Amino acid sequence: MEPMDLIRDKFSQDCSIETVLHLLMTHFDMSEEEAQAQIDEYFEIVDWIDKHRDTSK
Repeated sequence: MEPMDLIRDKFSQDCSIETVLHLLMTHFDMSEEEAQAQIDEYFEIVDWIDKHRDTSK
């Protein structure tokens, strides 16, 4: 499992950002900064998808 897979799965289960952050740090041996960067990247991707989904209608 890749970090983005875990992030997507946990957010789809309505986990909090703090929970996902902790899981990334534990499961992937990341620092808090690295884990937060992964979460930030995830939200950038989601925002991009949402933006392009809105304009394609």
